[in-house]
Amino acid sequence: MHHDIEIIPIINNNNAYSASNALNIGMNVARSDNLIFAHQDVRLLGDWFQTLLSHLENIPSNWGILGSAGVSLRFGRDDVGRWGGARNERTVAVGTVYHSDESLNDEPYWDGMRELQPVHCVDECLFVLNKKTGLVFDTRLNGFHFYGVDICLQARAAAYGVYGASLPIIHYGQHSGSLAENDRYWPYLRYLHDKWHMQFPEVLATHIYWGSDKSRHAGIYDELTSYIPVRLEDNRGLTVDIRALGIEKIKLTTDK
Repeated sequence: MHHDIEIIPIINNNNAYSASNALNIGMNVARSDNLIFAHQDVRLLGDWFQTLLSHLENIPSNWGILGSAGVSLRFGRDDVGRWGGARNERTVAVGTVYHSDESLNDEPYWDGMRELQPVHCVDECLFVLNKKTGLVFDTRLNGFHFYGVDICLQARAAAYGVYGASLPIIHYGQHSGSLAENDRYWPYLRYLHDKWHMQFPEVLATHIYWGSDKSRHAGIYDELTSYIPVRLEDNRGLTVDIRALGIEKIKLTTDK
């Protein structure tokens, strides 16, 4: 089937832009109301655009963001899902993401509910933004982390729906988490938490979790927690003093 699309590549070989700045530039240039933001290492599977159009026909009119991978906002006890290559019992994934051509014969890396579902946030590897919402990326996140989580929380704060659904893709990239001291991951996680945790005391994204619900955390209030659903290893042997970054409480899990 023929689809009319506009392709706007953002070339950033010399790191002239942060992700937020680059994507805002692309958004300003784009003429469509439905904007697809995708990493350069993503392959669309099947009749992907027809699948997208089908979801957009059924999505509520106040939608803001639709992604290929997310964590369900509402789910029942009988719903199951796998994320990060492993079953997670306290959350349910939405969407379908493979990690290689060879893996197409196996279970997806991100194996979740297929139907359109409200989600906490979506993964940055691929998501669709409704330009009519007027949402823009926060340029204070001046790097390559959490810009997707932030714009999802912006959408939810403005009463726009954030959804995930099966929009099957291969994402060839590997997880980029690092404990290196010069990595901006931790300061930006703290910035994101400080910006949003009063309005969203619990956030479940594809690579982070925070919660400040006393009933769920046995009295440990306002604890900042990062869950990374892959084995966390730093091949350079570097560690970071989290307290030096202004983060008083941090917990890592290496469970697969």
